[in-house]
Amino acid sequence: MGYSLGVDLGTTFVAAAVAYPTRVETFTLGDRTVVTPTVVYLREDGVIVTSEAASRRSVSNPDRVGREFKRRIGDPTPVMLGGTPHAVTDLLAAVLRDVLTRVTQTEGQQPERVVLTHPANWGPFRRGLFEQVPTSVGLDDALMTTEPEAAAAHYAATRDLEEDEIVAVYDLGGGTFDATVLRKRADGVEILGNPEGIERLGGVDFDEAILSFVNYTSGGALTELDMRDPQTVTALARLRQDCVLAKEALSIDDETILPLFLPGQHVNVPITRADFEGMVRAPIESTIQALSRTLRSAGVAPEDLSAVLLVGGSSRIPLVAEMVSAALGRPIMVDTHPKYAVALGAATLARVAARAPWPAAIPGLGQVTGPVPNGHSPRNGRGRSAAPVPAVKPPAPAPTPPRVESPPPESQRTEPPAPPFPPAARPPMPPPTSAPPASVQTPPATSVPTTPSRTTAAAPEPAMASAPARPAAYQLPDVRPPSSAPTQPPSGGLSRRTVAIVVAAVIVLGLALAGLALGWFGTSEPANSAASGPARPVVRKVSVPVPSLGSAIPVGATPGFAAVSPNGRQLYIANRGAKVVTVVDTSVNQVTATISVDAGPPQFLTFAPDGKRVYVSIFNPERTLAAIGVLDTTSNNVVATIPVRTRPFVAAVTKDGRYLYVPNHDSGTISVIDTGSLAVIREIKVAANPHWISFSNDGTRAYTANHESNLISVLDVATDAVIAQVPVGISPHALAVNPQRPLLANVNYDGGSVSFIDTNTNKVTATVPVGKNPQQISWAPDGRYAYVACVGDGTVSVISADDARVTATIPTGRSPTSVAVLPDGGTAYVTNLDGGTLTVLNVGG
Repeated sequence: MGYSLGVDLGTTFVAAAVAYPTRVETFTLGDRTVVTPTVVYLREDGVIVTSEAASRRSVSNPDRVGREFKRRIGDPTPVMLGGTPHAVTDLLAAVLRDVLTRVTQTEGQQPERVVLTHPANWGPFRRGLFEQVPTSVGLDDALMTTEPEAAAAHYAATRDLEEDEIVAVYDLGGGTFDATVLRKRADGVEILGNPEGIERLGGVDFDEAILSFVNYTSGGALTELDMRDPQTVTALARLRQDCVLAKEALSIDDETILPLFLPGQHVNVPITRADFEGMVRAPIESTIQALSRTLRSAGVAPEDLSAVLLVGGSSRIPLVAEMVSAALGRPIMVDTHPKYAVALGAATLARVAARAPWPAAIPGLGQVTGPVPNGHSPRNGRGRSAAPVPAVKPPAPAPTPPRVESPPPESQRTEPPAPPFPPAARPPMPPPTSAPPASVQTPPATSVPTTPSRTTAAAPEPAMASAPARPAAYQLPDVRPPSSAPTQPPSGGLSRRTVAIVVAAVIVLGLALAGLALGWFGTSEPANSAASGPARPVVRKVSVPVPSLGSAIPVGATPGFAAVSPNGRQLYIANRGAKVVTVVDTSVNQVTATISVDAGPPQFLTFAPDGKRVYVSIFNPERTLAAIGVLDTTSNNVVATIPVRTRPFVAAVTKDGRYLYVPNHDSGTISVIDTGSLAVIREIKVAANPHWISFSNDGTRAYTANHESNLISVLDVATDAVIAQVPVGISPHALAVNPQRPLLANVNYDGGSVSFIDTNTNKVTATVPVGKNPQQISWAPDGRYAYVACVGDGTVSVISADDARVTATIPTGRSPTSVAVLPDGGTAYVTNLDGGTLTVLNVGG
């Protein structure tokens, strides 16, 4: 009798299930349990042992053991076992090979079809690596599906799931969390919205929380251990296993005792369920936030769900069901054995696949990928063909870490484990979008960027039209300090120069102290010096594919455009109909000033590079007024008004701050203003109706979006000549230069799309459909995601720079018109023109 096989290669456990023609049941992989740990051990002879055999050896030789390595798939850094590097895919292949061997020996024959599962939020890069795993063990026709789809298939097979019924899958496993919304269709299940995941959150993190609790309760006994002592290493490995048992016990009992056996010390540490719930409540709350973001991206309200399926071993924690039920108010469905639900569903889908002719669609396999017999390529439920699986060489020990040719997106990068924490502190598993407290200065990340830099200077192109050369005085000055070697004092004492410097410093310090004592120096700052003051130490956050919504900020009527000061401390908003500019302190998200613009309605804002000025585009609906206001950020007063030809849209300042380029919408010209004399010194003719202008990162090119011409004009800044014109979509309205890549993004207002342009070739490389009437676009500082304000449908679209796809659609307030992102990449602000508010987006983690 033939059978099919489903395998769930989890972060901490492996589960398998077999499907016969009339039934589906779990397959016992462990010696005493159905599942087996995802653990590998490198023997002295180079053989890799897996599962329980590896786990038993972990206590005596922990340096030869590998755990939780699935988290690191896509990380080019190999896993070190006994000093030898191993690729993650090779270790997963070893685990899968042992599963297949055990199942085949028990059943007496190979399975007709095998389905493997993976997280729903994995991108093409990680899925491609994962597809190498079955190929490397000779399983060339294995199929892939997502874990939530497999869980939904098991749910549908055991209960009546009607067509168009919607369920949410909450998958909290040993190492990761995934949230997905699914709709039942006649031919299977359909993923709605964007699956959300938290890479490093699961049962192993809860184990670490218990370990930290033990350390705190014992007065820091673990911190003081000498890890050079083999007995200490063995004792700590045993303690980690006891933490796992304690966690599992607290899902059943209200209290447990954890024995602490250390060299020269034996203590019993009592842990109550309340203690444990205090440790994990915050990370569970972050999973619910992720699930809520998934529901919003799918456009599904909680009341639209028929149920929330809890799968994954860690979902058995009673607090999970309590918090999910309280947050969503929907029925919670927990399988009898949530660890096996994904494997059972994969086996169910494998049985269906074994009966289906190729290349026919397979009901229930909405995300099937992988090679199939006779060269056919299955297509998933959204019509994308599966990528071919590259050939994999047999694993061999490598003297150097393996090189990965295509680094993963940063959203799929693994993060270092969080440090231990006392029970009174916040648990070390914050939501991925949370920002560090303002008082904490986190050092900049030192990991190698996962997206290769492609920022190269564009080659000079022949000018399309002659233009007067810019005066030589315009050339950027060389501000680099002269290189000089430090003077070396003679041996045996300080040089005269050094002594003089020290004496001068003492005198200056004394004068300064005297001045403070006598009141020579003022102690108060100008009203808004923060806008032009020094920047905070920027710890750039990694942008996330699905931002979360923060609280709305009331900022007065008709907020149409927002600009962030260069130091990130202030946000200036142009309130059009109210004829004011509103200032928001970004540290507290509160309005701190309201500035009248007597000349007329402020439409757009542009900061000078030093933050001392904001240039305000002013025009009225009647088109009788066209000017640039100069707002001094120290006094928060408009100090000058410069007439321009016609309605000025979004301007840009040259990198040296000396010239302001202003697009005049109705006259097809760019006014160039000298920021020293505040006078228009020339005009540049471009295609009809320029809306927007931006400079390249090196300042040598300028780009204008020409609304009526469906063109992007490219200007040589040295000559002000138009050197190229790039056809784009209908009504190009706004554009933004990627800060990290040679990539320009443009929104097409009436086309409902975004054009990606390669600035090296001036060619459109992708056109991305977004929401209705996209009006403005901004990049995250790390260049990974763009944010598009779609005024027509009240949403912000998030687009990945890696694959030019929309990763999230976030509902905001009424008529979103602009998105401003802080320099650290943690927060974005959306102006809601008709709502009188700013929507706060948590865009970086």
